[in-house]
Amino acid sequence: MGKYYHPSFHVLLALLILTIFLASCQTNTTETSQPTSEITEAVAFVTTPTNTPAPVAEPATFTPIPAATLTPTPVGTDTPTPTPTITPTPTITPTPTETATPEPTNTPEPTETPTRAPTPQPVPAVNAVPGAPVPYLSRYRLVTFYGSPWGRGLGILGNQPRDMTLRLLHNLAWEYAGFSDRYVMPAYHMVTTVANQNPPEMRHLVDMPTIENWVSSANANGVASILDIQPGRIDIMTEFERIRHLLYYPHVHLAIDPEFAMTEEQIPNVHVGQLYADQINQVQAAMQDIAQEIGVNRVLILHQFKNSMLPDKTLIQNFPNVELVIDSDGTFDTDIKVFNYLQYANEPAFEYGGIKLFYVYDDYLLTPEQVMALSPQPVIIIYQ
Repeated sequence: MGKYYHPSFHVLLALLILTIFLASCQTNTTETSQPTSEITEAVAFVTTPTNTPAPVAEPATFTPIPAATLTPTPVGTDTPTPTPTITPTPTITPTPTETATPEPTNTPEPTETPTRAPTPQPVPAVNAVPGAPVPYLSRYRLVTFYGSPWGRGLGILGNQPRDMTLRLLHNLAWEYAGFSDRYVMPAYHMVTTVANQNPPEMRHLVDMPTIENWVSSANANGVASILDIQPGRIDIMTEFERIRHLLYYPHVHLAIDPEFAMTEEQIPNVHVGQLYADQINQVQAAMQDIAQEIGVNRVLILHQFKNSMLPDKTLIQNFPNVELVIDSDGTFDTDIKVFNYLQYANEPAFEYGGIKLFYVYDDYLLTPEQVMALSPQPVIIIYQ
């Protein structure tokens, strides 16, 4: 009798072979579906732009993409990679160069052909008379850019290359020309002694070669210069003597900021300082001598936004060849600044008025027409 094979034996054998075959296929499929390290790196590169500014460099959508998001994707189909995450980059790139310079862009845009007078009016001659100085502010009105000759930080002056600053400043001065009864002269308003919180002097100095370079550039381009002192705890005459030689140029003037004139107990940006009449009179006496030598009056600007900054105005003397300007300073509330301007105009020591406008910090920026509607009209208009 021959051997008997039950039919179920063949079925079981076939199922066993099929099972082994399917297991082998599954292993190969699993191995080939894993993304390679090159693809992972490419996704990371695409979804993490290298030129995005720091504040927006890592929005939530840029967090590493989990590998699971690639598993359903067939090999070679990278298209689902979230390329839209790059879209914000172009809209943000220009901002760093513009954040500190929105101010001038409401005049002409800084292009190679700015909108301005086709032929700029030449600066009227000073016609100095040594020994009998001629007036200055009755012939010139100054529109200034305030800041540091070292660069960004203190105001618009250092926010862009100097050739662009010059162009924008001339354009701004031109905006005032139609409202002015005298020549409107652009000016670099440079903080040359800068208050800080480092004892014992509480100030640092802009180096003299930099200051002289800017003054030379101003003289060559029909621009005045204002040298601004934030004395910290140093005697005001010490700071004056450092820049005295530059005040022999007819279009170089002096400003002092009482906010940063500190006593031994005061700290800049913590306390508001003060400048007393005897200090101011010392400076005026020295400027009077310079005016007599060069034959043109000297201009002294005092910033103020609190009564305590100039506590004894009644004792400030009138020097015939020093033209004193009280500048209405301060940020945030433009209406209060205008109120202060009108108040100072009716106080002792007022000869001429100035006003400082902040592109960023004022709640609204006065237009040239609004500035020139003030009475008396400001002769110094400072943009910071």
